[in-house]
Amino acid sequence: MLPNEGPPPSLPVQLLHSITRRRHRVYGLIGGVVLLLAVTVWVYGGFETGIDFFTSVPRPAPPPPPPPQHDPPANHDAITTHAAVDVINGAPSTTAGGVAAPTQTETQADEHPAPDPPQETIEPTDDWRHSNQSPAAASVTPGIPTKIWQILLPKKPDDKTWKADPKSLEDTASWLALNTDYMYTLVSQKGGEELVSNHFSHDPRIIEAYHNMPNVGMKSDLMRYLLLEAEGGVYTDTDTVALQPINDWVPADLRDKVAVVVGFEFDKLDGPWWADINHWVQFCQWTIAAAPGHPLFRSMVDRIIASLDDLSAHYNVPVQDLKPKSFEVMNSTGPAAFTDVVFEQLRLRDPSLKDTADLSGLTEPKLFGDILVLPIDGFGMGQQHSNSTNDGSVPPTALVRHRFKGGWRGSKRRRSEKWRA
Repeated sequence: MLPNEGPPPSLPVQLLHSITRRRHRVYGLIGGVVLLLAVTVWVYGGFETGIDFFTSVPRPAPPPPPPPQHDPPANHDAITTHAAVDVINGAPSTTAGGVAAPTQTETQADEHPAPDPPQETIEPTDDWRHSNQSPAAASVTPGIPTKIWQILLPKKPDDKTWKADPKSLEDTASWLALNTDYMYTLVSQKGGEELVSNHFSHDPRIIEAYHNMPNVGMKSDLMRYLLLEAEGGVYTDTDTVALQPINDWVPADLRDKVAVVVGFEFDKLDGPWWADINHWVQFCQWTIAAAPGHPLFRSMVDRIIASLDDLSAHYNVPVQDLKPKSFEVMNSTGPAAFTDVVFEQLRLRDPSLKDTADLSGLTEPKLFGDILVLPIDGFGMGQQHSNSTNDGSVPPTALVRHRFKGGWRGSKRRRSEKWRA
């Protein structure tokens, strides 16, 4: 024992000290195990519950498993009766078999939707032909397409040996020379049938009226209205001479407003009534210019169909067996009927018009809404009435000259012109 050392601790004290050191180690070991277990439960429990312990922001729940796939139902009527709309044309697109293709939305629909009532397949239509708007409200883009149309038909539709006489087209050169940037089309029997089939197959009334026309003059009348309704441009008879380029017909300040150009063939003024004319002024239909889809022409077609039905009922014969008189032709498909329809359209645009006499004596072009009305010399110069220029000169307002040498009436009409007391 060293001098400074005290007596050694007693045995109980030594035992207590040893036990205390061992207990600390055990407690430390147990604490470490508990801590490790807690951390393990903490981490793995967070993964299972979707809780992010590092950011304290809930994680999105995992997506549910996809539903089991089923075979498509055998009946697809609910899908195929809807038409897929063409984004560019706004018209229904169909398959080669004529069944409308399903849209992307429809093909991604619920596998088992509630059954819908059957719906009709949407067929392609032209809005301007089936609009519920009034004729004056129908939307038409102004501007005359750069197209020239003429019609040349055999006098007998079933004449297989018919050939066009080149002399009947000798005035056509004036139209080609003055309008070199325009597309020219001469419509024959086959072309007329294709026009009706391609543009009006949706309307059986038009198909029937066209094929049952009792004479070639009436068929030509109907065809010109259908051409302008479907295609627009300038229609002119083969016995007309162009005097000015079509691009100069409409004053520059009106070109963005005009959708139809019409002119007079007769203006009573102070003279007597003409034998076959019941209007104070009468519009010609040997030359007409129009934008496609103008309601004037659908109204005219409706007028023709109604007139044919009236004539058929009056004579108690089918339309194709009619033998209409000149006056009946003029008032069903010709200029008298055309004047009625044009004036109706003018009144829709200017209700102040009460009678065709309100248009008499016009000396310069006048715009009614989108219809430009020309004075007598516009399309009707060279006549011996109506204050038409007939001194051998060509006035600056003259656009077309009609030579009255063709068509179903031809020179017979010229000889029969007489005044009515």
